[in-house]
Amino acid sequence: MDFERHKQSLNTFSNESLKLEIQRIRDFYLTYSVNPTGGFFQSIQEDGSVRKDGINHLVSSCRMTVNFARSKMVLGDLSDLDIVRHGLKFIETQHRRSDGLGYHWLLQGNKVLDEEQYCYGYAFLLLTYANAYQAGIDEAEPCIAEVYNQMCTYFWDDKAGLFADQYNIEQKKLDPYRGQNANMHACEALIAAFAATKEVQYLEQALRVAKNIVVRQTGTTEGLIWEHYDQNWTPDFTYNINDPKNLYKPWGYQPGHFTEWAKLLLILNSYSNQDWLVDKAEWLLDSAWKHSWDAKQGGMFYGFSPDFSPCDMDKYFWVQAESLAAFTIASNVIDNRFMEQTNTLTSYVEREFVRPVTRVWWRVLDASGSPVDKWIALPGAKCDYHTLGSFYDILQH
Repeated sequence: MDFERHKQSLNTFSNESLKLEIQRIRDFYLTYSVNPTGGFFQSIQEDGSVRKDGINHLVSSCRMTVNFARSKMVLGDLSDLDIVRHGLKFIETQHRRSDGLGYHWLLQGNKVLDEEQYCYGYAFLLLTYANAYQAGIDEAEPCIAEVYNQMCTYFWDDKAGLFADQYNIEQKKLDPYRGQNANMHACEALIAAFAATKEVQYLEQALRVAKNIVVRQTGTTEGLIWEHYDQNWTPDFTYNINDPKNLYKPWGYQPGHFTEWAKLLLILNSYSNQDWLVDKAEWLLDSAWKHSWDAKQGGMFYGFSPDFSPCDMDKYFWVQAESLAAFTIASNVIDNRFMEQTNTLTSYVEREFVRPVTRVWWRVLDASGSPVDKWIALPGAKCDYHTLGSFYDILQH
């Protein structure tokens, strides 16, 4: 990712360099992830060796499919459509329940390990079908509305203007937990559904979700986005208090979610110009950098406590990737002062995260900068969705 050599100007990366990064990531996953018997190998080490344990997480099944759809949109290789269809077939025949009422969250071979319905998973299903349709798979179009309607039936709370988190089909009951993370990815998916179909209901709902999370729900937290809430959408500051590394529900403020939301707000602003979208995006970017940049080791911390002390000093790939996209887009939309963060973060990522030749990234570095393990991809945890996606978003916006 030699961005310094490939800049067109002070505040934008060249299309050539971004497409090259997408090509290299795509090639790694094309070589090592595609399971000829169905779906994808979801546990891959740096050297390309895979763990064939039959574990398939719905989020990874979706994200890997999305990666190939976005690759097709950027690079134009029609063979990527075959991989997208390969991914969709596995989702529809293995993850989808035989009664059509929902999707299995976690599989091991033919065994269902978790059959709860999670809004987070539906958000990625919606994103997958929207991107597949955008990439040129016409048969994905009706699936956008189908998944959206099911998602709203199970999770949408119109009074709150937000999605609930978890639903049990057999009990027909929502879990009392409410979370911002599922809503953030629901917003992302709704934006994609609008981009794919031009149906304004998706954009309107994305704007509503965004404003309720980043404006209304931050009214009691000094403008900062808290992760966890009770069923009345009151902040729960004890939820997972002893689990700051939880994969989807970590305790603490998440600066990576600040920057990811900022990116989404700026993308929303490109479709519906509103001052609050830009103002809040700028505030979130400044807050994330202020409270999470590691001046000694470089990189952005994973999480910080309400007293602003770090609660997880590890450096997660997705935090750096989403922040890179957000600061880059902000430098074009808000002010080129954000190029300072972009350049600083780019240098850090190139030095510490990016693997030579393949250009895939380490998953997590500890506080000292050492990889916590050799896994490049793990079920539900990583498949370079955020990295490829960041380059894709910069190209699009």
